[in-house]
Amino acid sequence: MSPLTPPDAAMYWRSLTAATDQYLLYAFAATDAPVSALVERLSARARGIADLNLTVEPVPGDLDYPRWQPSPVAADQFRTYDVTTWDDCLRSVADLMATPRRAADALWRVHIFGQLVGVPEARGGPANVVVLQISHALGDGRRVSAIARRLLSDGEPDPPPRAARLPAAVVAGVGAATTLPRLAVGTAAGMAAWRKQSRRRGRIDSPVAPIEPTVLNLPDSGRIELRTLTLRRAAVRELGPSVTLGILVAVAEVLPAFGGATRDGRVVVELTVARDSRNRQRNDFHTVPIDLDAGLGRAERAASIGRQIGAARRRDDDPANVAARRAAAAAPAVLEALAVRLSATGPIPDRVAGATVVSSVNRGAGDLVLAGGRVLFTAGFPALSTVHGMTHGVHGIGDTVTVSIAARGAAAHRIDGYLAALRAALA
Repeated sequence: MSPLTPPDAAMYWRSLTAATDQYLLYAFAATDAPVSALVERLSARARGIADLNLTVEPVPGDLDYPRWQPSPVAADQFRTYDVTTWDDCLRSVADLMATPRRAADALWRVHIFGQLVGVPEARGGPANVVVLQISHALGDGRRVSAIARRLLSDGEPDPPPRAARLPAAVVAGVGAATTLPRLAVGTAAGMAAWRKQSRRRGRIDSPVAPIEPTVLNLPDSGRIELRTLTLRRAAVRELGPSVTLGILVAVAEVLPAFGGATRDGRVVVELTVARDSRNRQRNDFHTVPIDLDAGLGRAERAASIGRQIGAARRRDDDPANVAARRAAAAAPAVLEALAVRLSATGPIPDRVAGATVVSSVNRGAGDLVLAGGRVLFTAGFPALSTVHGMTHGVHGIGDTVTVSIAARGAAAHRIDGYLAALRAALA
C-alpha cells in the first residue's frame, strides 16, 4: 500500500515517544441493550470502515516513510469498564491519556462505558458512553470525527484495503537510494521558498509574537484531570459570530486568574486551524498564536480574535508558506524521523506560542443513535505536552457544544475552580 505522507508519518513517529492519541467521547441515552450488544454492533461497523482496518508498517532504519498495511479488526480493540458514574468514566479516560500507546498496539481502540449515572444532559437517567481512542496518524480532528460518525451510524461498508506488501529490505533499499536525491530536491525547494519569503516581507500581517512560559506551561507531573462543560450552541453564539470565537471570548476572561496570563497581562492561546484539504494527507491543519485581548469589551474582543484568525489563514495560504511546506515534504524520511525524535527530547523553550491549546471541531448533526438511545453530546481532550499543562477541546454536535478541559500538575489542582469560572463567564 501507499506510504504515509510526511505530516502523517511525523504524527506516527511522535506517538512512539509521547501520548498523542485523540479521544473522541460520545454520550448516549441508555436503553435496555446490554454492553455486549453494543460491542457486537460497533465491532460489525468497524469491520466495514477502511480507515479502521489499517496499521502502520515502519521501514527499517526509517530509510523511507512508513507504509499503510491492512489489519483486520481484533476483538481486543473493544474494551468495557465496570464503572458506574460519569466521574469514574472521566478518571478512566484520564488514565488512558497518561499512558503512551505502544508501537505494537493497534492504531485505535473503542472504550465502552455502560449504564452510567451522573452524565451531563442525561436528565437523571442512565447513559452509555463510547470513547474512540485513535492515533493521530489516522487523521486530524475533522477526519477522525468523520470516522467516529461512521462507527456510530449505519452505512454501506467500504471495500477492504488491498494488500500489496513489499519486502521491508526492498522498501529500505529504495529509500536509501533516494535519500540524497530527495535531500537535493528539498534543499532546492527550501531555497526557493526562502526567496519567496524574502520578497514578501512586510506585505502580510505578522503572527503574534511568542510569549514567556506561564504557570500553565511549566513542566509538571502528576495525575491528569478531565472536566467537561456542555452548553446550548445558541448560548455560545451570543458571545461571538461562531462557536470558536464565543468560547475564546470567555476563556480570555478566565485564564488570567488561573496563571494563564503573562507578566504584562497578555492572554495568548495556541489555536488549531484547519486547512481546506486538497491532498491525500490525513493531517492538514496548523496551530497559530492568538492574542485574546482580554482588556477589550466582548464585542471588540470577538472582532479582534476573528481578524487574527483570518490573518493566520492568509499567512498560511501565502505562496511562500505553501512552498515552504512543499520543501519540508521533500525531505528524506530518515532526516524527518530524526527531527521528530530530537524535538521530543529538547529542553523547555524560553518562548512558547501560547499558554494553552484550544482545538475546535464541529462533529455534525445530532442524529447519532446507539442501540436506540439518542446522542446527548460529544467531547474531546487534546493531548497534554511538555509545554502545555492545560488544553481545551471545543466540540459541537446538534445543538450542544461541549468544552473539554484536560489538565496536569498545577493546572489540575485548580481545574474545578477554573471550570466554575468558565461556566460563569459563559452563562
